[in-house]
Amino acid sequence: MNQRIQQMSGAMLTALSALEQDVLIDLWEVDLRALGGELLRLCNIQSEKADFVVWKGQQYQSYPIKADGFELSGQGASNRPKLTVSNVMGLVTGLAEKHNQLVGAVVTRRQTYAQFLDAVNFTAGNSKADSTQEIVSKYLIERLSSLNAEIAVFELSAPSEADGAVIPARVMLANVCVWQYRGAECGYMGKPVADRFGMPTSDPTQDACGGRLLDCQARFGKTAVLPFGAFPSCDKVS
Repeated sequence: MNQRIQQMSGAMLTALSALEQDVLIDLWEVDLRALGGELLRLCNIQSEKADFVVWKGQQYQSYPIKADGFELSGQGASNRPKLTVSNVMGLVTGLAEKHNQLVGAVVTRRQTYAQFLDAVNFTAGNSKADSTQEIVSKYLIERLSSLNAEIAVFELSAPSEADGAVIPARVMLANVCVWQYRGAECGYMGKPVADRFGMPTSDPTQDACGGRLLDCQARFGKTAVLPFGAFPSCDKVS
């Protein structure tokens, strides 16, 4: 079963499967705090009072915003949803210039039905108000794909994606240790053993490590757990 469905309560599942559907509301949060900005809360509609929509006690400013391209697939690369935001007042242009086109900002999409909104949204209150009835999805802004005087379009990606990343986050070398000799990762604090060519020496001025597995064993012992900063098995072939 889909993980998002598993996390839903019975009330939310019932509302999703009802024959007569209530209004499903998208509440957006664009978190620019890591970029030196603020947390923006936006919603494409107004409350019954023609005011901000309030969810969990937080106000979501009425502002033209929509998204599309959300798909679930177990095959191939994940899809890249598009988030379209109005730029009529130049809001996005200013933010993009100030915060590196908003790349890396966290976008949170909260979906709930109107019947669950905070009571303050309604003139007569709301006895069905329930702030636990929501579906939450998080994305990252991958890039600003287009920007003009009317709209801005952002390409989103899942937080689990990391374009261009290397796993591990460094080049895998079979017999070249990348740690700094006697540094924190190396951890060797003993007497001089050999020079950079592996020749035995007790001269501190000649003390160096050649970065090979044998150099590491000469200092820590062949049976020790070695802090070797390379991947000896990656050059094995069948």
